[in-house]
Amino acid sequence: MSHPPERFSRTLLARLIQADRFIGWLGQLDFERALVLTSDAWKVAAGGVPPHCFLLAAPVGAEPVEIFLLRVTGAAEVPADPELRAKLETFKGRSPVAGPGGTVEEFQFGLLQCRVLGTFYLQAGQLRLGSDVENYAVAAGWAVHRPGGAALEAIVNYLSPERLAASREEARRLGLAGDLPHFSIGTVRYASTERRRRSEPAGLAEFHLNAVDFLARRTAVLGMTRTGKSNTVKQLVSVVKRTGAGAQLKIGQIIYDLNGEYANANQQDQGSIAGVFPADTVRYRMFPTPGFEVILNNFFRQIAEGHSTLRGLIEGGKLPRSADLEAFLTMDFTEPDKETCSSDYEFQRQAAMFNLKVAAYQALLVRAGYELPAGFKFAFEVQPGIRNKVNPAVDPANGLTAQQAIEWFQLVRQIQDELVTSTGKSWVEPDTNVLINLLLQENDQGGYIPGYRLLQPFKDYHAPNRSTDVCDEIYHHLVNGRIVILDLSVGDPVQRERLSKRIARHILRNSMAAFNAGQHPPHIVIYVEEAHNLVGRHEPLTGIWPTIAKEGAKARLAFVYATQEVSSIHPSILANTENILAMHLNNHHEIGELAKYYDFGDFAASLIRAQDVGFARIKTLSNPFVIPVQINRFDPEQAK
Repeated sequence: MSHPPERFSRTLLARLIQADRFIGWLGQLDFERALVLTSDAWKVAAGGVPPHCFLLAAPVGAEPVEIFLLRVTGAAEVPADPELRAKLETFKGRSPVAGPGGTVEEFQFGLLQCRVLGTFYLQAGQLRLGSDVENYAVAAGWAVHRPGGAALEAIVNYLSPERLAASREEARRLGLAGDLPHFSIGTVRYASTERRRRSEPAGLAEFHLNAVDFLARRTAVLGMTRTGKSNTVKQLVSVVKRTGAGAQLKIGQIIYDLNGEYANANQQDQGSIAGVFPADTVRYRMFPTPGFEVILNNFFRQIAEGHSTLRGLIEGGKLPRSADLEAFLTMDFTEPDKETCSSDYEFQRQAAMFNLKVAAYQALLVRAGYELPAGFKFAFEVQPGIRNKVNPAVDPANGLTAQQAIEWFQLVRQIQDELVTSTGKSWVEPDTNVLINLLLQENDQGGYIPGYRLLQPFKDYHAPNRSTDVCDEIYHHLVNGRIVILDLSVGDPVQRERLSKRIARHILRNSMAAFNAGQHPPHIVIYVEEAHNLVGRHEPLTGIWPTIAKEGAKARLAFVYATQEVSSIHPSILANTENILAMHLNNHHEIGELAKYYDFGDFAASLIRAQDVGFARIKTLSNPFVIPVQINRFDPEQAK
């Protein structure tokens, strides 16, 4: 940063002004807009005036008590007001060095239209930035400079005393000890053309993220395909990982990877998250793959979830329907609840009937070719009188092989009319009867039905080696601070969406349970790539993603969603988003949606025109305005 003019003391305020970066004179100012008189020579001397660059306006010849922060939004026509024109003519004769009264040779002059971003001033020895101006009748004698180097870094990384105190308190509450974790994510960039920027004498101004902004918060990463969304998300994952490591705090991260970009390295990206953090990353896929855990459940052990999967697959297909199949789809595999039963006897009766139903369902899976878990036995209890009528030589309570179980249900069907209770009703309940029908390919009237063959196409959705619910397993990894990547690039789209929501619902339910119990929920960051495929605009407010966006913060859940379709995201989620990182978008409709938030409207034309990879406009919780940034390319070696 250049030395301030000698007439200024070296206060925090005065250090923002760099005399050798004079750009012109403040010609007009109101509460929202400013006009700056500049010339070609002054612009060249200051390194040029790219669109959206920051400018500082300060009084000449006196200690500044306030400095106006401006942003260039375009060129302006010479005003028709004769008094203002006369004032501008006077400014043309003022030297940027000698101050008022000096003269310079005739230049080519023009006007810059600027937005007023706020006012820098000192209070109790601290640098403050107000988001407006208190008085605008101060245009005469104010010089305008383009900040660079350290002064520009001070502007873009400014943190108000209130926000600093809040961040420290939030960090303390989140368990982060020591200084606030800040990480450089890129450098200030105003334009697609970079000739002058790269040769900046003061050096590129680094932009830092306050990591606290991204914990228990909502973040949008917006942009077209191949404009840097994935690279940005990788940077955020790395920032969070380094934050946890520096504070010795476990922060779990789960990535819904719809394109396989995070689980696998490719030529466009420098490396995968799994490759950078191999010891702390667990990858899941829908089908068995070396190096991946299976995201699916064991249909023989996770009964309700397996049946729900089959229901979704069958309903989404074109299988021939029958009364038995319809009854199968509507079955409920919820275990009996002792609290709702009228007596212990009633509970035991319901439990016995439920276990019989489960055994019939498992036998149906075996007949359909679903692989049994190693050492699996069919075990259920039946009354001695019923057992002796079916097969006195076999007691199912001692455990049956798959073949024995199938034969047992075949015998049940043969003597079903004899299996009645003391009330005269069939001992085999309707759901179990339907399962036996499907198992034996025969309906109640003795006619043929496809039965178990209808389930055969879906065998690949069953994971025979899994012993626990995949949701429990994933949540355990997150609690222990690991990175979980769900590679959703393969598999049925309907099941992908269903599994995604089920896992998200499990995370929210467990974290909220900890919060409601007065405990500290684990820190978890949820990333959703191609979010328009999962986080739809028409999702009900009670849906899992709007619920996480609205309520997840109190359960220490952060939500990061990446998409190229701003308009497709649920309005409730957008309205609750604190951090937005926007890259190139290709149409005015999407830009219009983004322009509803903060001051992104200033960048509308640039966001459509500039397609440079990683060129982002960033608004975070800590930043009072949008900042244009070239995000650094994700470097696996540096991240390691």
